Amino acid sequence: MSAAARRYSDNRETENSYRIPKGSKKPQNSKTSKSSKNKMKIRKAGAKIKNFVFAVFVLAGVTAIFLFLTNQYFFKIKNINISENDKYSYDQILKASGINMGEELYGIDLKKAKTKIKEMLTYTESVNITQIPPSTINIDIKTEKGFFGVMLGGDYYIISQNFKVIDKIKIVGNGITESNFTPPENIITFETDAIKKCYLGKKIEFTDDDIFDFLKNIITLFNDSKDNKNNGDMLSVINSIDITNKFKVVMNYGDRFLVKFGIFENISSKILNTFEIINELPDYAEGIIDMSEGRIASFRYDENVSKLYKSNKNRHN
Repeated sequence: MSAAARRYSDNRETENSYRIPKGSKKPQNSKTSKSSKNKMKIRKAGAKIKNFVFAVFVLAGVTAIFLFLTNQYFFKIKNINISENDKYSYDQILKASGINMGEELYGIDLKKAKTKIKEMLTYTESVNITQIPPSTINIDIKTEKGFFGVMLGGDYYIISQNFKVIDKIKIVGNGITESNFTPPENIITFETDAIKKCYLGKKIEFTDDDIFDFLKNIITLFNDSKDNKNNGDMLSVINSIDITNKFKVVMNYGDRFLVKFGIFENISSKILNTFEIINELPDYAEGIIDMSEGRIASFRYDENVSKLYKSNKNRHN
């Protein structure tokens, strides 16, 4: 065999030695294999997330459609129940609430409805509105009563025990004057120059805290006397208290007695002492009771006191 033939044969053998037997797998790089597996896992996880998100959107859509159809055709207001009270009628409360038959039960702004009732119906102390499916609204309101009254700028304002201004009676311009105006029953009129703010539906504010404390003591005395019928009845007879000068406080008791308390302090005990004196006087008595010296009191008959009060002239002379 020639040299050239031998070289050709050697090359062929070398080439055949590197051939991969038929049916066997090609060797793979370990790093490449792991990377492929990770990619497969990521693709599977991504598919699961997509399916989950899609399911959530479908569920949300179905829920939204269900709620829309339910509110549109089922949860409609058909019954509005309003609790009874001694101040406002059913129609007044319903109108103030802004709630109407046929509205969506859960489409009502409860906070707005409560606010409107309190603003329009100023005697309202508290409001509770409940929704009862499928079609009922319950409105429960509690009202306050007037306790004090004050004349300001030709108007008479009624104040509750919580010091909320619950009513305003226009005097000037309605054919009535301040001198011939008769306040509502069981309202104690007070006179003072220490009022800072007095707006309907808001709490009255004073420039002098002593005036606020003075009036608060009278409220406390009234509430504490509920179990004492005699004192309770006598408190209801008080017409007015003048605290323009808090060192010369004067009270009008039933247009029969002008009571001079002097300084505003210890007003509760002074009023109770006054009641004791009045109980000892005959029913026809009228005049001036002077409590300015504390427990040492004096009484002077004066048949003109009643005339002065009834004519609404100067009450303090």
